[in-house]
Order: sequence, then C-alpha cells, then structure tokens
Amino acid sequence: MQTGLSRTPSDTSPPETLAPLVLDALADRTSRRMLTTLRESRDPMTAQELSAVCDVPLSTTYRKLERLTDARLVEETLQLRAAGTHTNQYRAKVESVTLQLDGDEAVELTALGGD
Repeated sequence: MQTGLSRTPSDTSPPETLAPLVLDALADRTSRRMLTTLRESRDPMTAQELSAVCDVPLSTTYRKLERLTDARLVEETLQLRAAGTHTNQYRAKVESVTLQLDGDEAVELTALGGD
C-alpha cells in the first residue's frame, strides 16, 4: 500500500507574482531539460531517476527540482510505503508557459496545466 502526500510551496503568493521565480527557473538549461523530461514522462519520477536520465549530479538535480517546485512548475509528492520506506516523486504541473511583455515593462506569464 502506498500513500502520496504533496508538497505545497510555502509561498502563497498569487500566480502573477510568480513571474520572477518562473523566469529564473526557466533561464537555466538544465532546469528546462528536467522539466521537459518530467512533462514527457508518463509516470512521476524520483530525483535519482531524473538525475540518471538527464545525466546531472544528484545534488544539482535536487537544487533544480526545488527551484522548479517553488515556481510551481513541478509537483513533489512523498510516497509512503507499507514497509515504512518513503521516496519523493516529481511530475510536471504545466504543459506550456507563455511569456508576454507589455509597454509598461510588466511581465505576464501564463502556465497551462498538464495532466
């Protein structure tokens, strides 16, 4: 038997204030590759699986996943198992992100949800 608990970022800011976090996360090539890998995966992945697929050190993988989770682009779920072990799994929360600039130097981001 498994039970999943989702991690919700502690930042409860409205979505429009997430633009700097999203832009920061997506400015990094490795983070974009990890997000794309998660988006294309049928099932959630562990950090170890993602590290292996993306050929990125595990410590870097955890840092990038935290940034993507804080930007609400990735969802982290803690899987509790009957044997008492647990693991974190990650899945993409978005299918696409659109950036729009207006004349007042404002940035508007639209994130379209995944599954």
